[in-house]
Amino acid sequence: MKVIIVGASYTGIQLAKTLADEKSDVVLIDNSPEKVRLARNKIDCTVIQAEGNDLRVLERDAGISSSDALVMLTEDDETNMVACSLVDVRYPDLLKIARVRNETYYASCADSPLPLGMDAMLNPDVEAAGAVQRAVDYGVVGNIADLGGGFCITEFRVSSESELIGVKLRDVAAITGWHGLVAYLEDASGAILPNGETQLKADDKIGVVSSADDIGALSHFMSGRDSSVPRRIVVFGAGRIGSLIVEKLQGDRASESPLKSMMRRLSIGSEIFLVDSDERNCREAKERFMGIRVLCGDISDKDFIRDEGLNACDLMIAVSPNFDRNLVAAAYLKSLGVPKTIALTESQEFDDVARKLGIDVAVPMRSTIVDAMLSHLRGPGTSSIHTVCDGRFEIISCDVSPKSALVGRKLREVFMRGECLLLLVSHAEEGSYEVPHGEYEFLGGDKVVFIARSGDGKPPAMFGGAGKGA
Repeated sequence: MKVIIVGASYTGIQLAKTLADEKSDVVLIDNSPEKVRLARNKIDCTVIQAEGNDLRVLERDAGISSSDALVMLTEDDETNMVACSLVDVRYPDLLKIARVRNETYYASCADSPLPLGMDAMLNPDVEAAGAVQRAVDYGVVGNIADLGGGFCITEFRVSSESELIGVKLRDVAAITGWHGLVAYLEDASGAILPNGETQLKADDKIGVVSSADDIGALSHFMSGRDSSVPRRIVVFGAGRIGSLIVEKLQGDRASESPLKSMMRRLSIGSEIFLVDSDERNCREAKERFMGIRVLCGDISDKDFIRDEGLNACDLMIAVSPNFDRNLVAAAYLKSLGVPKTIALTESQEFDDVARKLGIDVAVPMRSTIVDAMLSHLRGPGTSSIHTVCDGRFEIISCDVSPKSALVGRKLREVFMRGECLLLLVSHAEEGSYEVPHGEYEFLGGDKVVFIARSGDGKPPAMFGGAGKGA
């Protein structure tokens, strides 16, 4: 698969590196000499210093005529959208993805079919807000990857007080009554795809496939914490992401009447505080939202926190544009007694830092948007991709092609331990997911969810449509 990426920002470099590690043919373009120099030192791919929205550059230097996809990641939304439109005139079959940050553009263009020649439009703020909301919906027990069909992968950290320390995975069901799968395990020595003989240790990070109904009990066994619904929530950061989260917490009812808002809030017993030090952000938030308390102040000021009662909240969500500030603010509120905290971070590289600070969930902004892009780049048979363990594994949801060599074969005949783990399956005519067993027989059109090492093209290719070049 050949992909042209225009824009060597952090996201562009991370996406290019992921694709290059998979042996895809990647061309990265940027007009900044410094960014080009940095990219050449970091990635084994073609890096060009030029204007990436120039069709002549794309044709002459980047070879767009032989490419499979164009990803526009410049800092200018208009450039990203117009470039897709220009390329679409000559190359309508090329997959074109644009990053669009502007709220108005995204809201007016997000409906399908997309205008301006784009096949996909991705907004980092929307993706990040969605990831934060999933963590809230599932009780703030860990990062959440929604797999569809009522299933998700929840990341737990095994507490030193857990009843499951020393227990083999094949014996977990007898203790917990849960009959799901552990998709991956990460400890100080690295990350693995576990099997039934794998024993749990204190401080292991595990990804568990479960339904929403199982998470509360699992959280108790893994970490000793409950997953109760928070009633008093403080959101730090009144920018775009914070506003999106407040909308979701309110049930997208920001425009309802004050009386109706108050009655609904009282009926569910919840209270939301939105905090920012920027007066303009606070003023706009007060005009936009009803039924919440907008506070303009310093989230690190102990007197401010005490006077407003923020230390008595059940959940703190730090989603300001300053990632370092988010970590500090979440850790500080945690130290003052807030039981659950979520922090928006730059990437998965900060997961360990967040854990050491006592933060319950760290949502990696850059990694979230890269996962969304990879989901589109893997072809029409792939519905979602989630990278875990600092990008070492990928959880992929895709369809089984009728031409796949798996059709008519049983699971126990085709999957090798340690290389790939099948997590969920669904026959096309049934529509609901289930955890597979060894006698499961593949049919064309089945939907599957599996985990494999990033960059290993063999497992995706087995399904005939989810591999590179699809």
